[in-house]
Order: sequence, then structure tokens, then C-alpha cells
Amino acid sequence: MTVADLLEELNLENKYFGILVDGKKAGPETTINEKSEVVILPHSVLLN
Repeated sequence: MTVADLLEELNLENKYFGILVDGKKAGPETTINEKSEVVILPHSVLLN
């Protein structure tokens, strides 16, 4: 599963959210698995 897959499953648009996977900024193609720690933040939080 990728970040894009997760956002689609949650019905969230990528352009409105920033994603951290295991503490690192992640793009839509970043692979995640059942052990990944995923944090979804409003884009404005990551811009500051």
C-alpha cells in the first residue's frame, strides 16, 4: 500500500494534507506497511 492508496481509502485529497511515515515527510508513492507509523497533518502545519 502507498500513501496515495491510504488517502484514497480515507477519502482524503493529497493536496490538503502532509504525511509523515516513520517520522519522515512522505510523498504519494511512499510505501507503507502494517508496521509503519503514519501521521496525517493539515498542509499548513508542515509549512510552518
